[in-house]
Amino acid sequence: MSCVPVRDCRIGEGRPKVILPIVERTEAAILEKAAAFSTLCADCVEWRVDWFEGFQSPAAVARCVQKLRVALRDKLLLVTFRTKAEGGEQALSQQEYLDLLGLILDTDCTDLLDIEFFTAGADLPALVQDAHTAGVKVVCSSHDFHKTPPKAELVSRMVAMQQAGADLPKLAVMPQSRADVLELLSATAEMTDHHPETPVITMSMGPLGAVSRLCGEAFGSAMTFANPGTASAPGQVGLDVVNAVLDSLRLS
Repeated sequence: MSCVPVRDCRIGEGRPKVILPIVERTEAAILEKAAAFSTLCADCVEWRVDWFEGFQSPAAVARCVQKLRVALRDKLLLVTFRTKAEGGEQALSQQEYLDLLGLILDTDCTDLLDIEFFTAGADLPALVQDAHTAGVKVVCSSHDFHKTPPKAELVSRMVAMQQAGADLPKLAVMPQSRADVLELLSATAEMTDHHPETPVITMSMGPLGAVSRLCGEAFGSAMTFANPGTASAPGQVGLDVVNAVLDSLRLS
């Protein structure tokens, strides 16, 4: 599997990198969380802009990103607007979504940018190129909060993300059975073994899928989300547990 270097972090090598989500409404609360997270044993912090009460104000979003970059010190910053259609808090038109991504890139403050595969649509390759021109790595994401598609579809979707230029294809799906969790893990292993052009991020959500958030090094998921007190998706495991399990499952 290839590696994505960001700052001093090499995503795709060794222990899966740990992401902590910020899901707060106000700038003050966001920055308070960022300051606390900057000292924790994690690699990356995700700011969920769709939770921010000022998400419709370009000036407020830009100001918050700039302050976040300072507060997080050396932690990686992943900026995400999760649309309502993909399980997020707010709905945006496609043009509003594209404008917001452009605004984030213009701040020159983020390390990684989440771009939704289906929301971006035909604009995805151009968006990826814009991010790369700005020196930002792309997490291309797809979420299904109702089911787990068949393995072939999961693999095909991640390959399409790779072909559009994404640095880190990401899938989050909801299992309805134990077999669904295995389907997600099998798709992850197939990507790692047969399509190693990029690392991938995968997870099976909810309590049933929690194991998928902990065994990434064995199956090929390069990053995982941990719950630092407030979860951003069902099934996120506490940070202390995530770190302990990732350390105990080290392959080398």
